[in-house]
Amino acid sequence: MTRFSLLPTVLLLSAVPLAAQTAPAPVSAASPITLTPAKEQQLFDLGQRYTRWFLAGRADSVLGAMAPETATEMGGIEGVRQMMDQVAERAGVEVAITEEKMTRRKGNPQFWHAAKFRDFTDDELVLRWVMDADGKITGIGFGPKSRTPDPDSE
Repeated sequence: MTRFSLLPTVLLLSAVPLAAQTAPAPVSAASPITLTPAKEQQLFDLGQRYTRWFLAGRADSVLGAMAPETATEMGGIEGVRQMMDQVAERAGVEVAITEEKMTRRKGNPQFWHAAKFRDFTDDELVLRWVMDADGKITGIGFGPKSRTPDPDSE
């Protein structure tokens, strides 16, 4: 059995800006989405749900949570499954959540989930969900924490 390293794939994904990975509609940093504390908590809860779905292989649920243009750019259900398979095959099973928070990506709310995985032992893996104000996924990113840009500086 060939053992793959997640690093080459993730480095490639990390080298491509998150916006280019899923081609969400551009939002300038000058026009950030304003959120009430209650709305931010709602998006945080959705981010946790999307992460659970993603790690459980529920591609149909993740796809249903995407904005239509994002779902198309991802390649539909097969594109989502491929991303899920990459994480599962190369990182293995999540063993510990190290950080979850709401951040921003070019003015848009972004849920940040960092965790340790069984087969990805040199670093934490970060899954990021960029959302619109309604909680629809407009961008997805994943990569090693050490190579993931500080979200609030983007």
